[in-house]
Formats: sequence, C-alpha cells, structure tokens
Amino acid sequence: MLFGALLCFGALAFADAARIADPIGRVRRADTDSALQDFVSWDGYSFSLNGSRIFLQAGEWHPFRLPVPDLWPDIMQKFKAAGLNAVTTYTHWALTNPKDGVLDLGGFNDFARFVDAAHDAGLFVIARPGPYINAETTGGGIPGHVLNLPDRNTWFRYNGEMRSNDTLFENAWKGYITEMAKVIAKRQVTNGGPVILVQIENEYYNGPGINEYFEQLTETYRENGVIIPTMDNDPGMYQNLVHEVDIYGFDAYPVSFNCGNPGTWRDTPSPNWRPYHESVFPDSPLYFPEFQGGAFSRPNQWSNEQCRQMVFSRILSSALGKRYDSGRLLYDIRRNKLGQIAYPDATTSYDFAAAISESRQLTDKYGELKVQSMFLRNFPDLRKTDLVGEDNTTHVGVNTTHLRNPDTGAEFFISRHQVTNESTTLTFKLDIGNNLVVPQLGGEITIAGRDSKVITKNLSFGSKSKVQYSTAPLFSSFAVDGQDVLVAYGTGTGETFEIAIASAKQPLVTSSGPTKTVSRYSNDAIIFNFSPAAGLTFIRLTSIGATPVLLVIADYATATRLWHPTIPASLGGPHANYFDLGARQNVLVSGPYLVRTVSLHGTLLALTGDLDATTFLTVITSRTILSITWNGKPVPVVRDPSSGALKSTLAGPRKTWSTPDLSKATWRYADSLPEISPEFSEADEAASGIIAANHTTTTNPFPPFYGGPWVLYGGEYNFYSGNLLWRGAFENGVDIPAPTAVNLSVSGGKHFAYSAWLNDVYLGASDTTIMTNNDSFTIPNGALRQGTNYVTVLQDHMGHNLAGMVVCCTPGGRQYDIQLPRGIQGYYLVGRDDDHQFTGWKVAGNLGGKDFPDTARKILNEGGLYGERVGWHLPGFDDASWEKRTPFTGLTKPGVGWFRTTFTLNIPDGYDVPMAFKFSEISGHYRAQLYVNGWQFGKRIANLGPQTLFPVPSGILKSRGENVVAVSLWSLGSDPDDLHIPSIELVELGVYLGGPGRVQVDSPGWAALRG
Repeated sequence: MLFGALLCFGALAFADAARIADPIGRVRRADTDSALQDFVSWDGYSFSLNGSRIFLQAGEWHPFRLPVPDLWPDIMQKFKAAGLNAVTTYTHWALTNPKDGVLDLGGFNDFARFVDAAHDAGLFVIARPGPYINAETTGGGIPGHVLNLPDRNTWFRYNGEMRSNDTLFENAWKGYITEMAKVIAKRQVTNGGPVILVQIENEYYNGPGINEYFEQLTETYRENGVIIPTMDNDPGMYQNLVHEVDIYGFDAYPVSFNCGNPGTWRDTPSPNWRPYHESVFPDSPLYFPEFQGGAFSRPNQWSNEQCRQMVFSRILSSALGKRYDSGRLLYDIRRNKLGQIAYPDATTSYDFAAAISESRQLTDKYGELKVQSMFLRNFPDLRKTDLVGEDNTTHVGVNTTHLRNPDTGAEFFISRHQVTNESTTLTFKLDIGNNLVVPQLGGEITIAGRDSKVITKNLSFGSKSKVQYSTAPLFSSFAVDGQDVLVAYGTGTGETFEIAIASAKQPLVTSSGPTKTVSRYSNDAIIFNFSPAAGLTFIRLTSIGATPVLLVIADYATATRLWHPTIPASLGGPHANYFDLGARQNVLVSGPYLVRTVSLHGTLLALTGDLDATTFLTVITSRTILSITWNGKPVPVVRDPSSGALKSTLAGPRKTWSTPDLSKATWRYADSLPEISPEFSEADEAASGIIAANHTTTTNPFPPFYGGPWVLYGGEYNFYSGNLLWRGAFENGVDIPAPTAVNLSVSGGKHFAYSAWLNDVYLGASDTTIMTNNDSFTIPNGALRQGTNYVTVLQDHMGHNLAGMVVCCTPGGRQYDIQLPRGIQGYYLVGRDDDHQFTGWKVAGNLGGKDFPDTARKILNEGGLYGERVGWHLPGFDDASWEKRTPFTGLTKPGVGWFRTTFTLNIPDGYDVPMAFKFSEISGHYRAQLYVNGWQFGKRIANLGPQTLFPVPSGILKSRGENVVAVSLWSLGSDPDDLHIPSIELVELGVYLGGPGRVQVDSPGWAALRG
C-alpha cells in the first residue's frame, strides 16, 4: 500500500511500569552516509539538515493522479500552508515507460517539474519511484510489457520473475530507474534542491534474490549521482531488508480500512513500535514511510463519504499520542484517478478521506492537520526527547506518556484513552511534577472520545520566553518587534484550559477580546485559566526588564483559520524558503480560507490566498508594516490599539455565471458496438484497430484453462488496460454438428464484467465480484447462421492485480499474482469435437496498444470500445450527423451506446470553482465511462457502486470556453434501469475567490490523433 509517509523524532517506548526514572539505554550517535555527503544526517532522535534538527512532517500525493501540472503549485502551497515541510510521492513506471525502450517524461510524467514545484513552495521531497509502488494502481505500477517477461526465477519459485534480481527484470526497470535517478541527483538537497531521501522499492520482504535486487537498485542510484540517504518501507514490523538501506522504516494502519461501519473504530492499544525499533534499527529516527491518515472507497462495499465519516479529523488527534510518543504520521492528500490507473478493488476516485479532497478543497481534517503541524514546526524542543515513563493506572481509562528533552528540560505529557476507540469523555487533573497538579485555578483536563491531549511544561517560545506549563494546545510562537508571541487555542465547547507563562515578577496584564480569563501570579509565573470564546483574544504581558509577551487565544474554529506563512530568508540561497533552513515566520494571519504566500516590500506586506466568503482579516506582524495587499490589490487597514494587529474586511466571491444544465443540453448518440453487425467487415475491423489474436504460446505464468490453440490474453497483443473486445469465428453448415452452447472463462480482475453475443444475438452477461468468471451460454434458436459465425465478447479490464491478490499475505504476497492475465482463459463450443471449434480470433484494445497515439493523456486513458478506438471521446470530432438522443433515454437493448454533448463555461479569472459530474444513484446493470475533453475521468458501475460523483480538475474541464463531454453506456441487462442513465449533473463543489490562476492542459483533438 502507500497511504502516507512521515519521519519522526526519536524512538520512544511503552513501559510496563507507571513511571520509569530514566530512558532505557540506546545509542544516540549521529550518523550519516558520510562517504557520500554530510548535509543529511541523523541519530536516534531525529534527522538533521546542515546541522539543524528537523521534525520531518510530510504529506503524500502523486503527480499522475492530478494530470494538470499547472495545478501542482496549488497543492504544494496548501501543503506548506498546513505546516507540512515535505511531500512524499510515487512515480509511475507504467506511465513513464509504456513500451520497452520508450521513456516519457513529458506532461504529467514530468517529475522534474513536480520536484521544482515543491522547491518553489519550500517543501522537501521524499522520492519513491518503485519500481513497484502498490499505490492501489494497476499492477502496482509495473508496465504491461514487463508482465509478459518469462519466469526464470528458479531460486525463488514462490515469487516468480516480478521484483526479482533476474537479469530480465533488471533490464526492464534499468532505464526507468536510471532516468528517475538523474532527475533526483540534479535536484537532491546537496545540490540545492529539495529531495532528501529516496526509497528503494516498496513493501517488500526477505527472500532469495530480493536483497540482491535491492543492491541492484541502490547501485543504479549511486552510479547516477544520487548521494542522499536511501530508505525502505517494510509492510509491518517484520524485519525485512533492514540492512539494505540507510534508513529502515515500516508502515502502520491502526484504524484499518473497513469504512462499512464508519461510526466504529477498532481499538488500537499502545503498540510496540518503539521497542521494536529499539531492537531492530536504534541508531536512526523511528520512521513510518506510511501511517494511516485516511481510507479509500471500494466497489460494492463503501463510499468516500463513509470513509470520510470513519477517518474524520479526530483520526489525527487520536493518533497524536501514538505519534508523539512513538512515531510520526504522514497525512494523506489524494487525488482523483485518470482513466485506467486503478487496481481492481478501487473506484475511480482516490479521495482517501484526505485532508485535501480530490477536488483540491480543504476539509475539516485539514484544519486539524494544520494546528498539529504548526505545533511541530514552531516548538523545536520536541525534536529531541527521551521517554520518562508511561502511566496507565493513576486515572482510570487514561494513558499518559511522559517525554523530556534532555538538553532543554522541556517536557510533554500526552494523554489519551487507554482504549483508543472509546467514545466517552474523560476528565482529570494531571500531576506534572514539582508539586504541580494542573489545572490549578479550576476545571479539569478533558479528553473527548477518540481524542488525545498534549500538556507541555518548561517549553521555550519566541526569543527568550518560556511556558511554565500549558494544558491548552499550542499553535505557534514567534518574535516580532522585541515581543514574544505565543498562540494557543482550545478545543471543545466549555472545556477549561490553563497556561502559565514564566515571569520573574508579576507583569502588567492588559486584555482585549471575547475570552474571559481568571489569572493569578504564583511561583514565578502568571497563570491564565479560561474557556475560549469565538474569535481572537489578545493578552499583553509587560514587566520592567523583561521581554514583552503577547498571548493570543483562539477557539478551535478560529484556530483552523489561522495562518503562519514563511518569509524567505533575507540572505537568499537555494533553501531560503525552507522554514527549517532559515525562512522567517513573523506574520500571523487570521480569517481567510487559505493564505498561500507572504512577502515584504518595505512597509508593505503582500498576501496571496483564497476566500470562500467575506472575511474579517487580522494580521499580527511588525509595526513597521503600514499597508497590506491581498492578491495584488490594496486593502484598507486599521491598527487595533490593544493588540497592534492590522485589521480589515476582505470581500468574498460573487457568482456571476451559470452552471449548465446537462438535462437540457443537446446530446447526440451513435451505436458503439458495430462489431456485432452482420455488415461489419474485415475492412471495418482493420480500420477500427482490431487485430488478429493468433499467438499459440505465452510466457505468462498462468496458462489457459481449456480450448485453443490461440492464447487470448490482452497482454499478448500489447493491450494492457481498458475494455477488451474479442471476436471468435467458427463455421456452421449442414454437414457440421450445430453447437449447443458457448463455454467461456473470462478474467478481468475483481468486480469486472463481460457480455457475449453470437452474431447479433445477445447471449447474456457475467458480472460477479471475483477475478475470473466461468460460464456456459446456451445458443438460442435462430442465432446460428450458415457459413461464418462470430462470438463477440466485450469485457472490462479492472486493472492488473497487486502483489499477493491471489496468494497472500503478511508480510507480503506472491509476486507473480501481478501477472494474472486479462482476457479469455478458456473457450469451447459445446456439442462439437475438437476439430470443429473456432477457426480464429481477433482482439481490440486501446488504439495502437503500446504504440498509442495520445502521448498527452498517456497509455492508461483509453480502452477498446469502438468509440474510443475511433476517437469519439475527443474534442473536434464531427458528430453533426448523429441521432439526437440523451443518455437519459439510453438504449433499447443490451449493447454499447456513445453519447456526446458540449457546453460552455465562463468563470472569470481570479476564481477557483471545483466541479464534478454527478451520476444518478439509482442502481442498474450498466457500466458508464465519462470523458471530458478527451480525458477519461470516471467509471460508473451502477449495479455495484458506490461512486456517483466524479470530480474533474480545472484545466481538464475548461473554466472558460467550450467543453466536450462523452459518455459510453454499456448496458448488460434488459430491464429499464439497465438501459439508461437516469441523470447526469454538472455540480459546483465550491466557489473561491483567488485560486491558482489560469490553468491549461494539452488536450489534443480528433484531427491530431485520428484525422
């Protein structure tokens, strides 16, 4: 799998005793691949860059899932604004290397452009090129042409050729990895770029030849100049390939992926991650390349909405304790899937209930991600901690882990439910040592169900100040104009929080804002006890001879609208925009939906970002700032005398356009299954891309079941994705026994379907949730013709398997399961002997197979439907002669229909309007595919579901100009609900003033690709 990645500060243990006086012994030496570089180093606590400790907090997303490079900076800016400092990503071998000897690094395969976008935003990059990536993508990213390799792996028969050290497989991936290595080498952090780690393979295990396979990959990176550390992702705590990389890591999914009952979590008791790490790889930070941040929908099971309900924002706060005391969570930010990218058990969307939705919108989870990430970014004491102890007995139902920084004395108490799926609310006071039981001035610490809290002690902030303790979560801190600023917030309604700020003498306190506090000066600290009210409250502390302090208190909703952007370091340099390497952070902004960037121009502060409504803007920064611009336009501001903040109002979006009503659009229709017509000739076959299926042998490890002599696997004929169409011919006459049935065994992957015709007579459909369907179709009276007859089979190709989908599982599965064929594994005419069977077969897949013409949309965009092969999905095709008919009217009998319409959008510049196509939720036995300006962006399986909403990114969908929409309707049944799509709507998912600017995508039309 791939669900996320993140590095962590130190490894911390779970102890049996309530308290442990000292951390267990461990080696804390600094380490580095010093023979190659010294910029990236590490020890048992954390990574360091150029000598500075960092807490590496990364989000995962993949360029091939958002095939609009103009939108990549938008996502990078949202990562950075959320407080993340890195992006971790796969690249897709099958898309990049669609044919042996061909490497395509253009368009959305342009990894260099992706890395550069991260660099511009000030994000580090963790590169994970595979070759195998899993990623819930077809074949785990292995190209179809590689799946045809013969199996020579005699030393590990269980695994087979795939992912082995055999020369054939090495030669297959060598060119791809070499090109990726060159991109990485040029942009690694030692050369001023953002790439800090490169992963070797993904989720693999020990076995004969596998260690050598890792060595082959590592040598290829090193030979091409990659000197940054290598890393591994063990699929669990299995001690796989520990010593083949510089940094060993393993993944974890504590909540699991069953979204069918979204209100229920499984219990995830304190795991043994730390002791495992201590015993296996103690000299590096505890590293989770993948830690669950979401879950994905599955056909015939659960929807994105159910997963979003299950893995909601509290998955992040619940994981807080487990992360801080023993690991780090990487937040998943996913995208929708293009064309045939999915593996069989996934839907078109790959939203993953992520913090940023597939429509690029910020979710509630994004707010929680941001408040946590800002805490990690702004309080460096957390980057080096030892375990003091763990207490699970003092307070019934509460588990508290105690950490301490051995250098600064800062302490962290992470409290959570002992039973992590517990939904009750717990309240208690906490003994934090030094005769302090907090809160002192009233109330208790509250932990809501499936939540956790971090209580801090002796924590430095600003330039010289210190938090004696805080039961309130802390957002950030900074210093400006000789003043130390501390930002805190409160969660829950009516909860009590307490902050004590160290002060050698009682300070003068002035306050403004809605939150009322109770305060007391005691033991060299000023204590504030409060329940946050809506909005911002400013408390100023001044004392002769002491650094002034501004305490900012927000309620949770307001905190999620706080932004703490970075300003590039004044000295410049390739890493000037990286917070961990010198970028400043002395501006705090409240109010907007998103703040993307901030820059200083003398007394002018320039902000860019997005608004979802009219917004009250508050900016805390230096008093030397006298004016503000928002997206380049001056904003009238007033200075609040009590806080010194600049305040204004930003006008929100105003809709001036209309959204087309597709039910009233002019649709045109054509039959997309002419292959069953008696008039469909050999010339028509050749003109539409149908070729002979005449191979009699195969290197595939899964042989045909019966029939012959021809092998009817799509991969044999270089068709690796999308629908496949097969035509088998046989003769019939008075001197030949008439067949009574057609036996077929068809493989298309889990959740696939197929339909069969004898000549133009429908035999029926087979539609189950298994990988291969075995059927016998009785030949109806009157279906046979004298002379040549044709059996036509139209099948779905749901993508190739992942490793271990047939023989599985922990710690991995059988690798040659990836090669399970897509096609007909058995065919036979019942009632005839072997000498009077089929006389030949032909096949159609995507036009040209591996020599496909559409290099902009790549090899996985199209399949073998007639409409795809002749280009009916492309802009510019002339459908004026077609019949006027809507998909809502549909077909009159089982078959395939093609529907096209156009509409115009006129959304003004400066707006970001995510849109989606919404199909009716009414069930029917049909499968539909959605094409927008030639790009396939949806597959609706109406009898299985659950997906009905298909977001299409800006650029693919033109915000200004004409759009061409095509829908294929494959009806497998004859009931009314099987023959039509009840409704398709174009819906707006949000309206934002601002956005990423004008977005364009290369979308070649019919004349260029079929004319």
